[in-house]
Amino acid sequence: MSHLPEELTADILSRLSVKSLLRFKLVSPTWRALIESSDFIKSHLNRSIATKSNLFLIVKESHLYSVDFDSLSDSTVDPVKLDHHPLRCQDHITEVWGSCNGLICLSNALDTVVLWNPSTRESIKLPYASIESQNQSRVDPIRVYGFGYDRISDDYKVVRIVVLRGVDGDESFQYEVKVYSLRWNSWHRAQEFPHYPNLKKTGGVLASGALHWVVSPETAFGKSHLIVSFDLGVEEYRLVPPPEFSNTNFYMSVEGFGGCLSVLCRYYLAGVDIWVMKEYGVKESWTNIISMAHPAQPDVIRSFHYVRPIACSKSGEQVLLEQDTCLFWYDIRTKMRQSVRIRDIQDLLQVDICMGSLVSLRGGGGGEGDGKKPQEKEERNM
Repeated sequence: MSHLPEELTADILSRLSVKSLLRFKLVSPTWRALIESSDFIKSHLNRSIATKSNLFLIVKESHLYSVDFDSLSDSTVDPVKLDHHPLRCQDHITEVWGSCNGLICLSNALDTVVLWNPSTRESIKLPYASIESQNQSRVDPIRVYGFGYDRISDDYKVVRIVVLRGVDGDESFQYEVKVYSLRWNSWHRAQEFPHYPNLKKTGGVLASGALHWVVSPETAFGKSHLIVSFDLGVEEYRLVPPPEFSNTNFYMSVEGFGGCLSVLCRYYLAGVDIWVMKEYGVKESWTNIISMAHPAQPDVIRSFHYVRPIACSKSGEQVLLEQDTCLFWYDIRTKMRQSVRIRDIQDLLQVDICMGSLVSLRGGGGGEGDGKKPQEKEERNM
């Protein structure tokens, strides 16, 4: 393709997989410079997003595995063990806190946090972030993370929440929130959480440039039907309007689904509803895409304790669901299921959808954005 214009060459190459592009970097210095350029990386990423290509699953058992998304049309698929991930260690469990534009956030029990591109095998270890509580006895060992892309400053950010519990009969809670910027390779303190989040080792759910949690209006356990977002661009909290429910006797959680925010309503021994916010921030755009009732569909789903959507098929007619330790395709029209078995994996602990990309961890950015440097942000109350 040496005789082709550079724009046409770039357009052709942008249709290829990351694995092929890494090989083609060896063709010539010109191709290497093209494939490593920020414009090409963004073009390749945008095409993958638009065409829903280069997708794979990150599957967590005792180890991490990847599964090609296109192979999930088969009843049995073969995983690839990821022996090269930066936190591999037999002594510590690796937590997966989400993916964005081909990058994945991982941590372990030692509070080591890394960002990792499994397609290019590039990774970066985040600097240590101290806990600034004046009373260290209030520190709860549970830490949760969220990860996403800040379009305003063309930056990737990690949000860490540490629970500060009371002692000696003090049942109060406080939360310390810190934000890591890849562009600046540093942490800074963010506003305190405005509500009581039902964390339970649950990371922030990424949708439309914000992380989301289900929260309670007061510091108390129980059912919660409020959703709070943390905008990664302006680093402010906002409440997101939930769907209009006819029955509120359920357990609610939030998930990301195809770039949109989704809500799961689990009714004990009754069923599950899955809602998707088609237009972010617009209450009227909530759409109930799946409603499964028990015992009307006992062959479709046995338990509603743990069900979550992973991805939608390219046709849009099926949804890949994770139920306890199983995966299955659910046909929205026929309401039938097709099980997906991952060979040699018996205890499925976690499944996340990821997109192969060339996004680099050198210098921050690499997604969509204007490239402007982030400005100092004043603390604002919600």
